[in-house]
Amino acid sequence: MIQIILVSHGKFCEGLLGSLEMVTGEQEGISAVPLLPGEAPEDYREKLRQEIEKHDTQKGVLILSDVTGGTPFNSTGYLAKDYEIGLVSGMNMPMLVTLVFARTKDSTLDELIGAATDPVAAGIKGTNLSKGGKRREKLSINKN
Repeated sequence: MIQIILVSHGKFCEGLLGSLEMVTGEQEGISAVPLLPGEAPEDYREKLRQEIEKHDTQKGVLILSDVTGGTPFNSTGYLAKDYEIGLVSGMNMPMLVTLVFARTKDSTLDELIGAATDPVAAGIKGTNLSKGGKRREKLSINKN
């Protein structure tokens, strides 16, 4: 099964993994590698390399990053010369939940990248909840 590694500035990736497991249960093959304040890019890159090497990478590793162009994202790009890596930025909870249910032992990197970047996986929705704002759809099945 393809390993999924979450990378971010600070502990966002660890918090997101904790939230994911709160919703979907404990997950095998998903880990987090945070860039900590004051950590040098070279040290972070080595920490990420060690996490990649812990797992069977014959089918590749999918790395989800918080933002494009930051140290976690760029470190992943640097390591791609040595490993088969799929990289998706803009990670969020709906994307992770989608991947948990899409990933199988036979999934390919391309399939998982496609699932993660599908507009449905973005989960972005706006609703005006202010007094007098129009509610066009239900927020939940609870009628209250």
